[in-house]
Amino acid sequence: MDDEMEPETTAAADVAAAERLMAKLRAFIRTELDDRERAMFASLLAPGVAEAHDERELDVVGFGTPDGGPVSLPEHLAHAVRGSGIRIVIEPA
Repeated sequence: MDDEMEPETTAAADVAAAERLMAKLRAFIRTELDDRERAMFASLLAPGVAEAHDERELDVVGFGTPDGGPVSLPEHLAHAVRGSGIRIVIEPA
């Protein structure tokens, strides 16, 4: 990414990238994964999706820094998740 970009341009680029990512994830999940793989993939994504739909500050397990500390989901990605309608429901085994 160009360090000289204006903040508005960077934010718009982040939003666009997040929206593209949501579309690619939906296509990947729909066309490439069987039911068991979808369930496993959902368990990987669940913490970030839950954070995106929750207005409170959360420590999300599954996202972190190299030193192991939790990291919040970037707002542009959280917004794209909320807008995509993606929700993860984990049913009891």
